[in-house]
Amino acid sequence: MQIYLLKDLKGHGKAGQIVNLNDGYAKNFVIKNKIGKLVDNAVLSDMKAKAESAAFKNQTEIAEIKAQIEQLKQTTVILHSKVGANQKLFGSITGAEISAALAEKGIHVDKRLIVIAEPIKAIGTYNVTVKYNHQLTGAVKVVVEEINAK
Repeated sequence: MQIYLLKDLKGHGKAGQIVNLNDGYAKNFVIKNKIGKLVDNAVLSDMKAKAESAAFKNQTEIAEIKAQIEQLKQTTVILHSKVGANQKLFGSITGAEISAALAEKGIHVDKRLIVIAEPIKAIGTYNVTVKYNHQLTGAVKVVVEEINAK
């Protein structure tokens, strides 16, 4: 008997899947406890609608990410920090600081998406990677300058 699972069923499948189960088990346990329901045309059309909705959502999300990646390519973030001897920073530049600087420019990137290959501990220009969902990546140019102490 084909059953559409509403909840995960250990050893058989996860919620949203159609599985084949023994008739007695399906009727007396799965359907009775509302873990799943019998597959019919309504269930199949509902699954098809959910799949189309998810595909549309993914396409729009990918388009938004690509637009943001284009913005990042054209953006340079300038950060100021205190500098000690031999042009070394006190501390290092973090993803949160880069995220805040991007937010000031109108580009909102979660700090957890920013990947800094090596700690930024000196004055200079760096390319920082931003990893998005769907295996898309972008890069932003980060310039670290000394604070003018006057």
